[in-house]
Amino acid sequence: MKSIKTKILTAMIGIGLFSSLIIGIAGAKLNFSSAQSILDKSMEETAKLAASRVQTEIDRYKSIASEIGCIGDLTDPANGEAVCAEVTAERISKYGLELCSVLDMNGKDILNGTDCSGEEFFKVSSAGEAYCSDFMVQNIFGVENAVVISAPLWENGIYGSKVSGVVYMIPDNTFLNEIVNSIKVGEGGTAYLLSSAGLTIAFYDPEVVGKENAQEAAKTDPSYEKLAEVEARMCAGETGFDQYKYNGNIEYVAYAPVAGTPGWSIGINVVRNEFLSGVYYSLIISVVIIIVVCGIAAVVARISANKIANPIVSCSERIVKLSEGDLTSGVPVVNSRDETKKLADATATVVSELNNIFKDIERILEEISKGNLAVDSRQNQHYYVGDYSHLIEYIGFIKERLSDTMCQISTAGEQVSAGADQVSFGAQSLSQGATEQAASIEELAATIDLIAEQIKENASQAETASNKTNAAGGELQVVMSCMNDLVSAMNDISRSSDETKKIIKTIEDIAFQTNILSLNAAVEAARAGAAGKGFAVVADEVRNLAGKSAEAAQNTTALIESTVATIEKGTSLVDEVAEKMNSVATAAGAVAEINEKISAASRDTADSITQITVGVEQISEVVQSNSATAEESAAASEELSGQANMLKDLISQFKLDT
Repeated sequence: MKSIKTKILTAMIGIGLFSSLIIGIAGAKLNFSSAQSILDKSMEETAKLAASRVQTEIDRYKSIASEIGCIGDLTDPANGEAVCAEVTAERISKYGLELCSVLDMNGKDILNGTDCSGEEFFKVSSAGEAYCSDFMVQNIFGVENAVVISAPLWENGIYGSKVSGVVYMIPDNTFLNEIVNSIKVGEGGTAYLLSSAGLTIAFYDPEVVGKENAQEAAKTDPSYEKLAEVEARMCAGETGFDQYKYNGNIEYVAYAPVAGTPGWSIGINVVRNEFLSGVYYSLIISVVIIIVVCGIAAVVARISANKIANPIVSCSERIVKLSEGDLTSGVPVVNSRDETKKLADATATVVSELNNIFKDIERILEEISKGNLAVDSRQNQHYYVGDYSHLIEYIGFIKERLSDTMCQISTAGEQVSAGADQVSFGAQSLSQGATEQAASIEELAATIDLIAEQIKENASQAETASNKTNAAGGELQVVMSCMNDLVSAMNDISRSSDETKKIIKTIEDIAFQTNILSLNAAVEAARAGAAGKGFAVVADEVRNLAGKSAEAAQNTTALIESTVATIEKGTSLVDEVAEKMNSVATAAGAVAEINEKISAASRDTADSITQITVGVEQISEVVQSNSATAEESAAASEELSGQANMLKDLISQFKLDT
């Protein structure tokens, strides 16, 4: 485990080293970024200036060609060939040209007859424009690595008039190399020109000119891939700044297109290590400064760590001793005025207060161990400050609760002793009573057995009575059936008497009609006179018969009415008898049901008496057990009384706070 001194020293040195590294790295990064930004801008501007330089040189040659094209004598057919030879020879000598001549409108050279009608420069210049051809490794004129500059030949030397031919010339094939060699960036920086096809057309090494093409080389050699990507952007006419790895070195390149040419681009290279040598030097200086600063920081950190850590270590060692129970050793003394002095003073205060507290607790516990529960626990209450105040409160609570408990135990001991005597007396009485109960229960059991036999006999007789009652009830049901048939017959007779009344009524009606008929016959006989006398006699007989019929009907009616009244009275009596019989049958059923209940109750009572007999036997056993237990309780009560007296003797050894 690291000490606090080591941690402080490590932290301070780490902070110093980290800060120095951050500052150094940030400075180097800023220097590198700034230098690269400056290089980016400066090289791009240099590339643009170099492109402008090449364009100016090309324009100069175009101006020379245009100046020849404005010589009017060259268009004179009479002396044109001689003048052409003189002018071109003079220009070749003056400007160091490889070749200079004039073409007619058919594309034939006036001096040597070479046919150039199919060449691009002839087509463009014959249309009235000055032109610079692309780089030609080998051309029709037998000149290697040539560039043709052409311009229109104006009729009579008047610019902008009719084109009479084309002036062309081939500059010295080293003029492009001279241009790029004159461009210097640093000590090892170089410039070069690319054609629109990616061919190197100007370089400080002439052996490369017209031969090297990175884009073609990248197809077979992977080391050219990054360079080929850069030169592809150059051939596309872009302006920019990039880097690539070539021959084991990282190189920066700035490039720009050359105006007035068929897609040429100029690039300027610089090796990164050469350019960043100043940055590397500043980085080395920064590292040296960091090492020096870290050394100084280590010395300062060690001194500061000693001042801070030594008091803390001393205090921690004292606190460790305190945790091991050492309350008497001295505490460290610190003379500084910072937090370490506060720590040392706080440590001394903690040791002193804990010493006072533990000595006071020792005093209280010593008195309690001697049985003195009346000791004053709050005598040194001022020692217990802050959260320690709860400690003395809890000690006081413990002492008070212990004293109260002892008082209650003492009181309980006295009560237990008194209760034990009472329990002993009660147990002896209980034992005697239990013996007497056992004898009484034996007599009770014998009596219950006799009652049980009688109840069983009553139950048997009740069952017999119930069976007979049920038989009588069955007979009553038969009688009730016959009575119901009688009532039904009486009802039929009553209905027949009603029909007889209707017949008598019919007879009366016949007698009445017969009487009326006889009266009518008498009236008609009177009207007939002597002829109707016989009919009158018949009418009298009929009337007599009707009277007798009416009288007989009245007598029959009186007889039937008397019979009907008798039948109705008989029906009423039969109904009353039937109702009484129903009541008797219902009562007989109720009696049978009651007898059944009595029989069942007698059986249940017999069963209950049997259970009572068993319970009484169990009670007898329990009473005998209680009697034995009562004797044991009496003995235990005497022993409990002895223990209570012993408890009182033990409690008397304590001095209680009452």
